[in-house]
Amino acid sequence: WGLSAWADGRVEGQVAGDDGGYLEGALVRLPELKLEAVTSADGGYAIGGIPAGSYEVTVSYIGYPPRSARIDVRDGETTRQKFAFSELLELVVVYGEQTASTASALNQQRAADGIVSVGSATDIGQFPDQNVSEALQRVSGVFLERDQGEGRFVGIRGIDPNLIVTTINGVNVPAPENDKRSVALDVIPSELLSALEVSKSITPDMDGDGIGGAVNIKSASGFDSPGRNITLAAQASFNGLQDESSPRASVIFSDTFDLGDNPDSLGIAAAVSWFDRNFGSENIETDGGWFGDLERTDDVEFKGAEEIEQRDYVINRERLGLAANVDYRPNGDASWYLRTLFSSFSDQEYRTRNEFKFDKGDAVEGGDGFATWSDATLEKELKDRYESQDILSISAGGAQEFDRWTLNYRVGYSQADESEPNRRDTEFKIKKVRIGYSNHGERPGLFADPATLEADGYELSEIVIEDNHTDDVERSFKIDLKRDFDAETLNGYVEVGAKLRRRDKTNDIGIRVFDGFPGDPTLADFALDGVDYVQGTFGLGVSEDAIDSYIASNLGSFELNDKDTLAASTGGDYQMDEDVDAVYVKNRLDFDKARIVYGLRYERTAFDAKGLRVIYDDVGAAGDPVPTPVSFSDGYASVLPSVNLRYAVNDNLLIRAAFYQTMARPKFGDLAPGGEVEFEEDDGETVLKAEIGNPGLDPLQARNLDLSIEYYRQDVGLLSASLYYKTLEDFVVLADTAKITDFTQFVGGSRVDKAEVIQPVNGDDANVLGVELAWVQHLSRLPGLFSNLLVSANATFTDGEATLPFRDEKIAMPRQADRVLNFALGYETDRFSSRLAFSHKSERLLGLEELDDPAFDVFQDAHTQLDLGMKYYVNGRWQLNLDANNLTDEPYYAYFGDRRYNAQYETYGRTIAIGVRYQH
Repeated sequence: WGLSAWADGRVEGQVAGDDGGYLEGALVRLPELKLEAVTSADGGYAIGGIPAGSYEVTVSYIGYPPRSARIDVRDGETTRQKFAFSELLELVVVYGEQTASTASALNQQRAADGIVSVGSATDIGQFPDQNVSEALQRVSGVFLERDQGEGRFVGIRGIDPNLIVTTINGVNVPAPENDKRSVALDVIPSELLSALEVSKSITPDMDGDGIGGAVNIKSASGFDSPGRNITLAAQASFNGLQDESSPRASVIFSDTFDLGDNPDSLGIAAAVSWFDRNFGSENIETDGGWFGDLERTDDVEFKGAEEIEQRDYVINRERLGLAANVDYRPNGDASWYLRTLFSSFSDQEYRTRNEFKFDKGDAVEGGDGFATWSDATLEKELKDRYESQDILSISAGGAQEFDRWTLNYRVGYSQADESEPNRRDTEFKIKKVRIGYSNHGERPGLFADPATLEADGYELSEIVIEDNHTDDVERSFKIDLKRDFDAETLNGYVEVGAKLRRRDKTNDIGIRVFDGFPGDPTLADFALDGVDYVQGTFGLGVSEDAIDSYIASNLGSFELNDKDTLAASTGGDYQMDEDVDAVYVKNRLDFDKARIVYGLRYERTAFDAKGLRVIYDDVGAAGDPVPTPVSFSDGYASVLPSVNLRYAVNDNLLIRAAFYQTMARPKFGDLAPGGEVEFEEDDGETVLKAEIGNPGLDPLQARNLDLSIEYYRQDVGLLSASLYYKTLEDFVVLADTAKITDFTQFVGGSRVDKAEVIQPVNGDDANVLGVELAWVQHLSRLPGLFSNLLVSANATFTDGEATLPFRDEKIAMPRQADRVLNFALGYETDRFSSRLAFSHKSERLLGLEELDDPAFDVFQDAHTQLDLGMKYYVNGRWQLNLDANNLTDEPYYAYFGDRRYNAQYETYGRTIAIGVRYQH
């Protein structure tokens, strides 16, 4: 039940639709007192502090005609009033379940205090999305970052995913990756959620580190739907690059039970989801960039690459998700809950790679788009890597109401970990061969002389075995106390609260480098006849079974490279502790048509980091690595005011404005106190190259301004436009700090001819200006069959630029997409449902390989993807579905500075899935 304080009298009840299902987001009002409540997921509402008397209660819900009832309120008593809509509006009655789902999302968005977008579970299920991140891309203002063609990270309004807050049922989610704060949401199956909430403006009761916004993943409650609900689903999918099928299954259950003398007071919801996906990808990428000063043997310079790679991936990803929620609501004054979610993700990846190392030879010819090297090196490598990521989120809490006061409290525990046990990278090498490329562009045409097809010409040069583990744990406690104002004098409430967060993140790298092997084995002992690779000629492959058997039988006789092993195993280790204590005050005032929510949040951060930095006791090959302990402690405070205004011209036309200040703590990879050091020889000079973290980074600060107008159509539609502006200070960038760093510390004080020390530093500032547009409409006024069409479209246009200390000119905001477009065309009848979904993300800057040279800036090319989902309802319980992803086989392409210069080209193929669903 939605709880609210009460004094003189109180009214509470539920709002249900024509099918008996609960309606969330309905506006329940007492117009004479200007009091308003919003129904919760179980359709419940409560309004307190009502003087004795007779009043009209009205209900407004998009998709239904308004309802009203007359009630009598007595001092100290509760009046119960239930509303059950008997029929939908005529224009929307045909659409059934999908209309109800869209209407629920729009009603929640309309009722919100801030600028919010909502995606309901049924809405999400209409699209062929495999996980939570792919489902989020359909929400207005959200863009998607992919890995191996699958959605992985999400950003909001052009802002880096590391700068958004992700919670599960309100509890912060740590990141399993060792260098990130952003959560890879592909580990969470979409079947486990009931709704997705994307908050684009921040209120004082929310965490202050959401510069881009906040994503809350809500799992189901037993009170969300009346009665017992059981859903069973099974699916099989097929990827165009692999012959194997990929099974998927899920079970969802919810029900309410009597407990003691309280009927239907216990709600239980549980879900299990499993997906075992087999797929692959093919790749061509350039390592290091395209250099304008390469030199041929005749002393003529040309622009070319020093190394290009061919990659073939065979991948299995398995996802297992479990959710179990218990709610106990004995009466309208108290409630308690337990929310649990566990997600397990594993990724078995076999990558076969050809590395064309041109820089190891001599360029005998070269020009614009072609080059040939003699006496060069070709390496073949097999990566056998199993990676697992687990996320556990547990929260327990309750709410208690007494007089005009409401107390909410919650304790949370979240853990995320990533393990790479027994990863093996095996490298074979053939030298003194003639290799090159005949063209540049997206897919450089690589060639090699016939000697590279002979397996016995490749010697086994290196085997690297790794055991890596990252663990990220956060414990939290949150308490809020709210007091409603006296309805006769002032409408609204004041709320105060506090939140404690304790986060511990550790990273442990274990690497063994072997470079000597008995019997001088060659690729002939491990070769496969060929690799199925459509991007060009790949040549011989490497058998993972033969490699496994060889390592198992001979590991004890391998020669360990002590220096490389010590350096690689220690420089990335760290332990970081981050404590955040927050208090806030929030005030909401309701006037005739206006609402203002304002307040102040104060956050105090204490940060400790320990790690190992690898230094050398001498320069070059003579030096030995010496792991050196590094520790750092810091603390800072953030004062974060916010104001959210909402003006209702009428129930369906809203104008909103928001100003709020936010901050973001640097990524853990940037804060890591360790680092790596290596030496290179350049024209007889020793060059030191170091990459180190910076635990002394300041947090990024942002001031944000939002304006929006939203028009909700009563026949379940939306037109909205938003304008947003952000100014960011202390933006984190990579810089060469050799001129201000005592780099002799890395070599025991020895002399170094040149040095490059790459380190994250706080930059100057950045600005982001953008427009967000959204349109949702059932085209029910069109004639005949066209009246069954549905349209959902949104577009985000962002212009951002940053000032960096090592560039004279401004650059685009890293990882920002200037244009994000989503368009879905649906068709809906009582038996058939379909969604053709178009998503587009424009070109964006990914990173800077050379800090002072724009020719080495890496850009991701524009990406456009087309997906299709179709469902056929056999009857009220059985449903058949067909999903198709990446219909146009859209590749991933990134380039250096200019589209002619490949950085990475990767294809994934199409995926088709067929399935069945049963609901009772």
